[in-house]
Amino acid sequence: MKTFYKISIISFIVTLTACDLFQVREPEDPSKTKSSYRVPVEPKDVIQNLINSFKDKNPNDYKKNFSTGLPLVNRDFFFVPSANVLTSFPTDWYVDEEFQYLNNLITRSPQDIPITLSFTDEVYDIRADSAIYSANYFLSVPVLNSEPKVFEGSLKFTMVTDINAAWIIYFWEDIANPSSKSWSECKLEFYL
Repeated sequence: MKTFYKISIISFIVTLTACDLFQVREPEDPSKTKSSYRVPVEPKDVIQNLINSFKDKNPNDYKKNFSTGLPLVNRDFFFVPSANVLTSFPTDWYVDEEFQYLNNLITRSPQDIPITLSFTDEVYDIRADSAIYSANYFLSVPVLNSEPKVFEGSLKFTMVTDINAAWIIYFWEDIANPSSKSWSECKLEFYL
């Protein structure tokens, strides 16, 4: 019986060392993009995905929140900029322009400081085939050797579900706050 216990203990030790259970793992590559994206089964998930895409600095996750038209949904994304920049804003602003501006914003901000997006006074009006979300927003973009750039205002999103039953934004209206720069101004600043 003693021999059996010795063999069992030796087998156990060999198994533990062979499976690398106690080995130090390689650190994650900091250049890899972080993703906190989750399938938007509710309109609130879309809002959280937007917040996370800024925090994670992930333009691909950001883009997933918007309608790209057929075949997923029968509506293309449409953005209405704030009135204070309406005349200088590009007339053709679609999902690809959203992606480009956010990608530029991420590239121009310090890598180790997150971009902060938050919403207050949130209202969800959920209907049979859509949802309207309205809120005040606060967007803080870090700048190297300077104070962050801050954009504030209010917005209205109209969302629908795509053929996969995932919620997406197809309409966005930006409303400027007279005392600060709007999100539309942020888009203009970082688009080119």
